[in-house]
Amino acid sequence: MTTNLNHERTFHTELLEELNKFNEEQANKYPKDEFLTIDLHCHDYNSDVPDELLGRILKVPETWLPTKSLLKTLKKHGSSAFTITNHNNARSIWEQREKGKDILSAAEFSCMVPDFNIGIHVLTYGFTPKQEKILNKLRRNVYAFQEYTCKENIPTIWAHPLYYYAVDGVPPFEFFDKMALIFERFEVLNGQRDTWQNMLVKIWVESLTPEKIDELAQKTGIDPKRYCRNPYLKAMSGGSDSHMGIFAGLTGTRLHVPDLQNRIFTTSLSDLALEAIREGRMAPFGSHNNNEKMTVAFLDYVCQIALYYKDPGIIRMLLHKGSMQDKIIALMVSNGFAELKRHKVTMNFIELFHKSFGGKAPHFSKRWFIPKVYKPIFDDATKIAKIKKNSPENIIDTFTDAVYSISEKLNNILADRLVKKIDKLSKNKNWDDFNLATFIDKMELPSEFRSLINPNKKSLNGGISINFGDFMDGLSFPFLTSSLILLANFTSARVLYNARPLLTEFSAKIDRLKHPKRMLWLTDTYEDHNGVSMVLKSFHQEIKARNLPIDIMVCSKTLQADDNLIVVDPLMEFTVPFYRQQTFRVPRLLDIQKIFLDGEYDRIICSTEGPMGLVALFLKNAYFVPTHFYIHTDWLMFGRKVLKMDRDNLSRMRRFLRAFYQSFDNLFVLNSDHQKWLSSEEMGFDPEKVKLTAHWAESEFYPRKSIKQIAFGVEEKCPVVLFAGRLSHEKGVMELPKMYKNLVNEIPDIQFVIAGSGPAEEALKAEFPEAVYMGWVNHDELPNLYSAADILVLPSKFDTFSCVVLESLSCGLPVIAYKTKGPKDIIIDGENGYLVSNQKTMVEKLGTYLKEKQLQENFKQEAVNRGKYYNPDKIIEQFIQDTGLKDQKE
Repeated sequence: MTTNLNHERTFHTELLEELNKFNEEQANKYPKDEFLTIDLHCHDYNSDVPDELLGRILKVPETWLPTKSLLKTLKKHGSSAFTITNHNNARSIWEQREKGKDILSAAEFSCMVPDFNIGIHVLTYGFTPKQEKILNKLRRNVYAFQEYTCKENIPTIWAHPLYYYAVDGVPPFEFFDKMALIFERFEVLNGQRDTWQNMLVKIWVESLTPEKIDELAQKTGIDPKRYCRNPYLKAMSGGSDSHMGIFAGLTGTRLHVPDLQNRIFTTSLSDLALEAIREGRMAPFGSHNNNEKMTVAFLDYVCQIALYYKDPGIIRMLLHKGSMQDKIIALMVSNGFAELKRHKVTMNFIELFHKSFGGKAPHFSKRWFIPKVYKPIFDDATKIAKIKKNSPENIIDTFTDAVYSISEKLNNILADRLVKKIDKLSKNKNWDDFNLATFIDKMELPSEFRSLINPNKKSLNGGISINFGDFMDGLSFPFLTSSLILLANFTSARVLYNARPLLTEFSAKIDRLKHPKRMLWLTDTYEDHNGVSMVLKSFHQEIKARNLPIDIMVCSKTLQADDNLIVVDPLMEFTVPFYRQQTFRVPRLLDIQKIFLDGEYDRIICSTEGPMGLVALFLKNAYFVPTHFYIHTDWLMFGRKVLKMDRDNLSRMRRFLRAFYQSFDNLFVLNSDHQKWLSSEEMGFDPEKVKLTAHWAESEFYPRKSIKQIAFGVEEKCPVVLFAGRLSHEKGVMELPKMYKNLVNEIPDIQFVIAGSGPAEEALKAEFPEAVYMGWVNHDELPNLYSAADILVLPSKFDTFSCVVLESLSCGLPVIAYKTKGPKDIIIDGENGYLVSNQKTMVEKLGTYLKEKQLQENFKQEAVNRGKYYNPDKIIEQFIQDTGLKDQKE
């Protein structure tokens, strides 16, 4: 992985310092021989009804963990007293008590706050079976719930206060004011929440002084004595919130019991623990959390779903609560796991992973029967089991390293095999007759999931047939297994960071632990010869010069990293046989995740609709960060002109673009036509979210003394019509020969100069041998060409902005172009160039212009003035304001 991430993790350091200081204070709070160690928040198999809707539709429990395994892990990790906090039930507690076990009764109740329609979790201890029934009835109203527990002296703890559910948007701060009045105890260290969230809760709870409580009581009209036996007691606790049992007991609470060494002979540990909780004698402990711990837990959970999943039935899905989108997702997930069960090799490895997470190493003889390419993966899984069994101290780092190693090996196997299969397909000579539009028309997805992988040959067009069974041979295991790891990473991040918008507002409200504002700019192109790359390179220079909190990330094997330019190695590179001009580079997603976290980014922008566009959406949905898209390309025009799509397929493409762009928070566009189209009824975007931006010409683009003989090899008297850009059909270059033929009789010494290269170069040279061809011209050499020419011609109807127009104008070179999109916004018709509707008019205007010297001088001066209008200071200022980075600008 090649990067240049120079960012110092100041926010990360601040969080660690806050946590370490807190842990040290809590460790010294009570005498070491006078406390019990307990995990006040952990689950086993009786947490069988999840809060998340998708889990309920699929009828999967939150865990399959046996009680015995949980208690064994708790003891191994240092617990001296025990409880289990399953969702809305204490069945495991009553079962253990029937076996004579000393265990504190507890449950995690899902309660509603009716005046805000917000769901919260309340850890509750020391109740009886009879009281449990009453609590389950009262949990629909947290105020009634808390009033009852206060009356019955049943201690409660507000679990993970900054994690909530069943609410649209971010809760108002009044919600927290009220909860501060009805709770005495707060979970400030939760093993499944990140350190930022935990420390924000800790700081907030510390701010709840008696004076503050009195102030809030008067403000809200709530009498805290109705809900709290000691309204001014604001005790803090910790718990692992472990569902898989892997990390149970590593986060917890020390309960102070005075004279503990004598009292343990007369009083049960569960009663001593209950007494300490009631009186708030608690000191939480726990380590730094980010998504690594939860990723491992979710990977184990996904493995268990794969092992134990049973079809819930489509009727159940359709009749269940939830939107149609929820049910479609559930149906897809259900089919995914059903398909997974058909792959025996994959299922064997899934079982191996699950047992390894539980500390059960496979017998060494199993390695004999594993294919050589998969043996290193088997070894990594075995390493997990050994560490789990023997060394819990560094378990998180070891698990994380092993999971990453497994993922890397699987991805490399998958990439190597996939590229070879694509190369083999590419050698089919019939691709020359392949028509992408016809292919898209035939590729409508069937409604039967199994038919998607039907091994029968499927004919595409042009005489091409693909045996999908053969194509998938060797790909299924690495693809499915690596997908499970990716799913675990995504789900863990999503659960861990779904409160991020609240954390941002909460930190601003308490004025502590504010996350830095930093943006990651993703792109698939940077070193290529195209307009997008030129724009990004120009932006990169401004980012460095202005010290903006923006880093550009690109995937490349050859590009060198730089300040504010991160380069990641591709997992694989390939070209598709029906569009060989573009190389596709697929990055390693787990590497990008790590960079995203290490770089402390809190927003994303993307410039391309390729693999990096998908990465942007992955990060957006995993980390709940604002994500913007910078539209450089008119893909409908590309589909019409380059791919030769018919009306139906253009309509499909429009719907795809609409769905893709709707996934982003804001869109940046480069011309008013694009802005109006996206805001139209056809596309349906909120006009406030479609931001009009622009490019600028770099400082080296200014009028220079330039001689045509030196620049082009033609006499000074010859009128020079310049084309600069990519030589491709969508750029309209095949119109140039006809223009020349219509002008040469009228202006015999006219000379067309073509600067650029591309897929249409050979065809253009064959049809237009009279032109001067410069080939690809380096960016810093273009000002001399612009300054030497008489006019720039742009026959493209494809450009969303056209940097070449702005560069030309800045060098005093007028431009003639079609009245469309980008050029229409830049060129002022009749002042610094011409905007025309058809080729005939373009030829007429060229003839008129090239004959009138005074008109040329007037146009050239106005061209320079127009170029100055596109000022980078103004454009970048608006850009950082629209992306929310304004207060970070220096």
